[in-house]
Amino acid sequence: MAVRGIGERRRHFWLEMPVEQYDGAGGVVRRYARRARLWGTLEAVGASSGAAREAAERREIATTWRIVTGFRADIDGRSRLRLGGRVFAVLSAADPDGRRRGLVVVAEEITP
Repeated sequence: MAVRGIGERRRHFWLEMPVEQYDGAGGVVRRYARRARLWGTLEAVGASSGAAREAAERREIATTWRIVTGFRADIDGRSRLRLGGRVFAVLSAADPDGRRRGLVVVAEEITP
């Protein structure tokens, strides 16, 4: 997929990174902190979108999306992107042409 022009990136995403704190009982509490605001595009990926699954004894819908944004080296599998109240867990991020102009992110949106 080609990197889209800046004019096509009309949605504001927040890049969020995990911040972990020890809970005093041997575990950690993970929250996410905003790192940067990004412009991007959003499109559903293939027919596999909207697969239902069980998680933590509840049914949820997982939809896969492609998000194209400007290049950033700090987006990885620990990151997530937020668009309003929607949250997208990053599955992969790649620079499609190796020129550090754009980034194609494949992400999963979980809807309870």
